[in-house]
Amino acid sequence: MLSNEKLVEDAWIDVLAWIYKAVDWKRVARGRSAYDIFEHRLEFSKYEPDVPSVIQKLCNSLSLQAPPLPLDKVEYLRQNEKTAMKVLRKMPKLLTLMVAQRAKELKSGQMRLEV
Repeated sequence: MLSNEKLVEDAWIDVLAWIYKAVDWKRVARGRSAYDIFEHRLEFSKYEPDVPSVIQKLCNSLSLQAPPLPLDKVEYLRQNEKTAMKVLRKMPKLLTLMVAQRAKELKSGQMRLEV
């Protein structure tokens, strides 16, 4: 059985992958690395007090208005907020790499999440 922390990590990866996938990287990156930009914005957002605020700040910093998100995962993160914030603050760089991989899978159609 997966630990609660691993389930929270997986939920973060799913939610953040949908955000990553929604970004118009050609406009945002302008020659810079998408990984670096996303990780920097995630680092900046992780100091928010709760999950909805993190998501809102991250989306705003990436010029996203209302990306399609897996709401069941967002709700799971909200229900496990203490663990969710701990995971996010502990490993934003690793999360960014996993998020980029998941976003690539979403784009190529290898994986489908219910929105």
